[in-house]
Amino acid sequence: MKKIIGFSIIALGIFLEVLWLGVCFGTVIVGIALLIFAPRILFFPFNFFFVIGIAMIAGGSFQNGANFRYQSNFGGNQQSPNFAQPQSSLSKYYEVLESKPTDSMDEIKKNYRRLVREYHYDSIASKDLPEDMLKFAEQKTKDLNEAYSAIKEARG
Repeated sequence: MKKIIGFSIIALGIFLEVLWLGVCFGTVIVGIALLIFAPRILFFPFNFFFVIGIAMIAGGSFQNGANFRYQSNFGGNQQSPNFAQPQSSLSKYYEVLESKPTDSMDEIKKNYRRLVREYHYDSIASKDLPEDMLKFAEQKTKDLNEAYSAIKEARG
């Protein structure tokens, strides 16, 4: 019964997403502006109901959040977020650290340290750059830390 309810919630999310996109693109200028500047708003109904539906289907196994993870956007790009499988997110982490899965841990650590020095908030703040550049540097540093931790944990 929970699976039927879960699939129904996902179907409701798809239905609401189609309606929402119709409203947003009913006025083309608003739709295009949202698509360019705030795509998360456009895809919120589907993402919201998808997460609830999957939780219903899985029978509450996502209670602690450890098994189900919402992937962050790397590099501050404005694409809509997605639910990544472990292998694809790990390859994304290697990409963030400008490394390959075949690189040694020493090489990955060297790349991590180089990139953190380059993008660390304090080094950017000392150069009197605009606020948006500071936010970018802060996000990039968080992404680098997350990627390095994930790779380190995956390799043991």
